[in-house]
Amino acid sequence: MKVFLRLTIMSLILALGLFGVLGCGAQPDVEPGRVVVSSKTFPEALTQGWMTYYLLEDRGYDVVNEIGLGEVAVIRPALESGQIDLYWEYTGTGLMNVMGYEGDELPGGEDETFELIHDYDLENHNLKWLDYAPANNTFVLFVTKETQDEYGWEALSDLASYARDQGGAYGSIATPAEWVERSDGMIPFQEHYDFEFDRVVEVELGLAYSAVRQGNALIGVGDATEGRIISYDLAILEDDQEFFPAYNAAPVVRMEVLEANPELEGLLREISSRLDLETQTALNLRIAEEGLDPEEVAWEFLVNEGLIADD
Repeated sequence: MKVFLRLTIMSLILALGLFGVLGCGAQPDVEPGRVVVSSKTFPEALTQGWMTYYLLEDRGYDVVNEIGLGEVAVIRPALESGQIDLYWEYTGTGLMNVMGYEGDELPGGEDETFELIHDYDLENHNLKWLDYAPANNTFVLFVTKETQDEYGWEALSDLASYARDQGGAYGSIATPAEWVERSDGMIPFQEHYDFEFDRVVEVELGLAYSAVRQGNALIGVGDATEGRIISYDLAILEDDQEFFPAYNAAPVVRMEVLEANPELEGLLREISSRLDLETQTALNLRIAEEGLDPEEVAWEFLVNEGLIADD
């Protein structure tokens, strides 16, 4: 709790300072060899931020630490205004929250999602999305493996077919309130798969995993790279109709900074190319289950991958 409180207070202080600068319309100069690295505040994002920080520091950059600055409403204006130089964002978040995608059908493919937000940001904000990580941290629906065996559900179409056959009375789904309201959330999901959930139990973010594990809900909604899916031995139902947009993490950098430091693209690819679903999930699990700090997990990852020396 103390760590969370400290991060929250620091994020608020940084945000207030940031908006004070933004109000003055200041645009900091780009200095070759100097990079302001930031991140969002949750464990996976913090880990990616620290990976970037330590790798660039090892390569001789003057790295300014703004890790844990805030979520999209804070960190995105900071990037656009030049108060920070880069952070890791998810392609689906860029598509939905930044670009405000309003197509009739959400793009389900990873390349298509990346290309849409990449081209949009380059044209409108002079920001460059670099190569994305293979891990697709999209929304997933999961059940216990016992439930999967009992009902024979492998994919979301299996669940939808069963729900229609049962006329709606089959069990509850545990979900954070955010997913109920999102434009890529529950209502369009039900329309896409042509069924309705029996009962919806709104839980705090991250509690759907334990709700399903303990039998308080039949189905849960969560993130594909969540370590508790492994530790709780849960089964993900395949999104066989590709409803959910891809959520691959990628470094997003100001073009002015990339032009002054063109080697950044190759350096950050050294990180992103290694973050497949298994690897990212294992890193998250170390934080959730072993209680390790994201900074420590990031450092050990870079050392184990031979990207930096363990001094």
